[in-house]
Amino acid sequence: MNENFITKGFTDIIYISAEQELTKFQNLIYLNTKDLLIDHEKNISINQKLNLKFKKIPSPKNWSNLMNVINESHELKSLINSEGIKQAFKKIFVNPEPFEISTFRARIPNQKRVIYNWHQDEGTWYLSKNKNHLNKYPATLWFSINGAEKNDSIQLVEHSHQKKLYNHKFVSGQGFFNIDKKNIINEKNIYTVVTQPSEGIIFHPLTLHRSVPNDPMHLRPRYTIDIRYFDKNYKPKFEVDFKVR
Repeated sequence: MNENFITKGFTDIIYISAEQELTKFQNLIYLNTKDLLIDHEKNISINQKLNLKFKKIPSPKNWSNLMNVINESHELKSLINSEGIKQAFKKIFVNPEPFEISTFRARIPNQKRVIYNWHQDEGTWYLSKNKNHLNKYPATLWFSINGAEKNDSIQLVEHSHQKKLYNHKFVSGQGFFNIDKKNIINEKNIYTVVTQPSEGIIFHPLTLHRSVPNDPMHLRPRYTIDIRYFDKNYKPKFEVDFKVR
């Protein structure tokens, strides 16, 4: 895992052993979405429930309420700090510590804010005024809650972490999530992530990645968590493609 992280910029797909914490988290999502889903049998598995389609396109208010409830939940904190998550990061870092920002993501129909263009995670806080975010260089575990298909997943650019931190444009409702230069993406190096629940991929803070563009009316929800850990002794070397003001 560590070799791929250093050379490619991301690991292979890995299974995270955190069944107890994940099940509680999945049930919390279902509790807060069940009234929006198509009619279904109550005794089907939690994985089946989380992959049900919606009766109709959820409203922006539905999405915001779900994001707020889940991101403030005890279940999310327990999963982020579970032993299974820690063990995964120990294959990358010697002394992994939780980074301040780890976020639940709900990709549901017609929500443009959940579709992110090409960016590097380090670009979102490289110039942050919050000292807790600076010089940490966290790796990100893109952790799948209900599985990810090719048309609703993310894409990573292999070896893109070896060059530089690119200038990022500000996107309303998202932040600095859009690089200036589109012609730097080598199409041959794009890797599309496909996962089962409880699987994920860990990528470097400088690895270019994006949401897979898809039909905004795609009705299957996709739930993930961006889980970030860092190591105080990990300091990648890189150039900066913009002037620091």
